Amino acid sequence: MREIIFCRGILVFACVLACTATVSADVGIIVYESKGSDTRLSSAGHIALITTRLCPAGTARLRRCSPDEEQGAVITHYPNIASGYHSSLFVIPIRDHFTATSVPEEVPVLSNGFSLQNMQIKYWRQHLQPSLPPLSMQQYETIRELQARFNPGRIFRRAVTMQYLFQLLGPRNKSVPPEPIAMIDPQTQQLIPDGRWRDAIGVQYLRSSTIILAHASPQQEERLLNYIEQSSDDFNALTNNCSDFVARSLAVVFGDAGFQMRPRMFDASNAWIASPISVASSFLAFARRHKVALNVKFMPMIAGTRRPSIPGSSISRGMLVPDARQGKLGFGIRVYFNTLNPLFALTSLGVYQSSRFADLQELVHQRDGQDLSRMANELALDPTLSPQYRLSIKREQVKAFGTPACWQAKQRQFAGIENRAMELGILSRPERSLMLRQGQPFLLSRFYEQRSKAMGSGGMLTAGMRDCAALGCIDNLITSFLPRNLVQNRPVSDPSSGSVPDRSQVREMADSGDSSQEVVAFRLMTTVINYELSSEAPARGITGSFDADWQLYLDVAEANSLRVPQADPANESVQSCSSREFQKGSAKTDAYGDARSLKGRLVREGRELLYTPAR
Repeated sequence: MREIIFCRGILVFACVLACTATVSADVGIIVYESKGSDTRLSSAGHIALITTRLCPAGTARLRRCSPDEEQGAVITHYPNIASGYHSSLFVIPIRDHFTATSVPEEVPVLSNGFSLQNMQIKYWRQHLQPSLPPLSMQQYETIRELQARFNPGRIFRRAVTMQYLFQLLGPRNKSVPPEPIAMIDPQTQQLIPDGRWRDAIGVQYLRSSTIILAHASPQQEERLLNYIEQSSDDFNALTNNCSDFVARSLAVVFGDAGFQMRPRMFDASNAWIASPISVASSFLAFARRHKVALNVKFMPMIAGTRRPSIPGSSISRGMLVPDARQGKLGFGIRVYFNTLNPLFALTSLGVYQSSRFADLQELVHQRDGQDLSRMANELALDPTLSPQYRLSIKREQVKAFGTPACWQAKQRQFAGIENRAMELGILSRPERSLMLRQGQPFLLSRFYEQRSKAMGSGGMLTAGMRDCAALGCIDNLITSFLPRNLVQNRPVSDPSSGSVPDRSQVREMADSGDSSQEVVAFRLMTTVINYELSSEAPARGITGSFDADWQLYLDVAEANSLRVPQADPANESVQSCSSREFQKGSAKTDAYGDARSLKGRLVREGRELLYTPAR
């Protein structure tokens, strides 16, 4: 086992390919959860089009793939993709879209804003420079001047997102920053045009998403090619936003099969602006009505310093209906207005009742992965299948998502290894205190990020871990009180520490024989495992990806004199443990289903309200 190299990037993309491994083309949607201010205000999220047998033609069109190239593309529809870019379409290969690299072995074990920006700059340098050329200083100054002028579109966007209101109520939003203009390439000092293209590169570092695919015939695929070729480049938040674009694209592809959108004028929850969840709901209703087989894959956020994203809603519902997942401030405002104004409360109730949105989490639970998708499709086509077949679906769910008891066992085993690490001086008490905080998986990685900034390393995660190795992290969690000469003069341990290692590099660090490298490798995998075990079940990946990381974690622990005996239960995977429990009859539900029960939802929403998950 020690010689096996685990690469989460390969696993992630293998999951996508598992969904798309059909004889002919698949076309579908990617529904993204909310992030940033959208999470706090409207919770609308984003949606994009995906095709598995067509390839990007530049960054704005599609083409037929060559026989020897990797197939598949994601088509996003954004405003302000980049300064000087004259299209609202941005087309990118599937793997690059999710992981910000065309090389799966380069997917880092952890992510923060600093490492993602480095990856995006590198990706621009390698792939996007012809389409998004660097800005001259004169262009930069001209754009700055234009930003200072009156702009109705900017005013409207701020009104739609309620930025003005949150400027007054939110102490951290005293001023709205200007729209981004450029980043500086550290190698060439070129001005890279900033913009919404960055939301389409490395999506898994930003938010979770759900891929939903349906079979498309060659004729339907050809219609999509022609539609993208002729599509308008204009973006309009009211009539031609990302949801409008995807809805029209689906109508072009599947219109002859019966796809149609629900009229917005009869939908109070969606009457203002078309939303991603409404398009997804119409797509799933079409699949149920016409018995269209679907392949579904949940793509969880990659471990890092960002807070977990939350499921999307419509703008109307997100702005009117109290939702603990949107944070304490937004929840409090909505509860206040609903209590103060009965008409507002009745409107909120009406919007909630009329939404009738598809439950994407339930869809993921039914169909995440090739086996579950296949079995759910067969059950939809033949509802009279035997109870034994239905039991096999439940068995597959348990295998894919794990049982609560097996996840809890892994938490105990992880805590035991980390306690031993603290006794040996590998970890400090402040580091240990941040582990296994349910619903707050980002705390440990943020601790390292803050330490890196305090030591003058610019927020490099691995630099913070190396500083911990040198100082022992025995001082306070807040490092701003450190002596100024120590903060200013301490050199970064490794000039390349801005790049977070991938899994194969972590193994090399553990096998290097260098004790400082071994400790950093242990901290990296500790943070990854802690992120998974501290995440709520609906935000976590399937057991297969976790079990691979767990084995790597055990190997790295052994390199740091934390060997786990072969007979120890810690060596059993979550998948094996869950399958064994199900066979014995001691487990009747999986962790995902348990978290989605009424009790699980109430506990999770209470925790989310307490800790404000919205970033």
